[in-house]
Amino acid sequence: LVAPPPPARPAAPAAPQQPTAVKPGAPQAPRKPRPAPKADEAPPAPGDLVCGHCGAGNAPTRKFCRRCGTSLADAPVAQRRSWWSRLWRPEPKAARTAGYRPPRRRRFPTRPVVAIVVIGAIVAAVLAFRPEIERARISVLDRIQGNTAVNPTQIAASSELPDRPAKQIRDGATNLAWSPAAPGDGVGQFVDMAFAQPFRLTRVLVIPGASDVEKDYLEGSSPRVLTLTATTSAGTQQTVDLPLADRVGLQSVATAIDDVVAIRLTISSTYRATPETHVAIAEVELRGRS
Repeated sequence: LVAPPPPARPAAPAAPQQPTAVKPGAPQAPRKPRPAPKADEAPPAPGDLVCGHCGAGNAPTRKFCRRCGTSLADAPVAQRRSWWSRLWRPEPKAARTAGYRPPRRRRFPTRPVVAIVVIGAIVAAVLAFRPEIERARISVLDRIQGNTAVNPTQIAASSELPDRPAKQIRDGATNLAWSPAAPGDGVGQFVDMAFAQPFRLTRVLVIPGASDVEKDYLEGSSPRVLTLTATTSAGTQQTVDLPLADRVGLQSVATAIDDVVAIRLTISSTYRATPETHVAIAEVELRGRS
């Protein structure tokens, strides 16, 4: 009989590897690649702990990431998106299990209804502020196109001095003026102007007094208020007061009258009037657009 071989002695366990120091600048082993999410995995829900390594959402009670095992001690909490963001870009729905049959129900058309409400509110606002919008549009047109000089075809006055006839009110010379025949304040005296074509009167330019030279201006009197009466092509009239300052030089007053075919400028009050002085107007220029 052959004796059985003695039992083999168990091998001694391998000694555990101890971590070794790494020299500065020495290449290190590459980090573990970030695990990719599954195709049907839902994004982090509001209140989940978001893993800083792989971006997976985790329940608030977890200490380590369910996908990569990274600690969640400093993980931020996923916030809920604003209602406006969710309205136009809804959150993706979770994948349904096999065999699931959703109940038949009609969803409320939220986005179309909101779009219709917003468009309706804009249209209502435009209709409500339509007069203001139209006035603003006309004002812009007056500023852009309403600066064209409009010259009268006829000029006549209620009265005039021989050396200061009515035609000098529109001769382009600032040292020649029109004055009523009688001295005094001249209240009620007027100048009429007629035009060949209807136009929109946007501005009236006036050089009050006998001249744009201060010495000549102060020797006489000048209008304080001119009353402008505009006649339209339809035969209606519109009256506007043009206040003037007691100073030498050109003064401008804005107006807004459509379809003007004739104008009357009436002296309503004056500066420095005496029984010996004559009120005078050196120049009047009309600006408008067709």
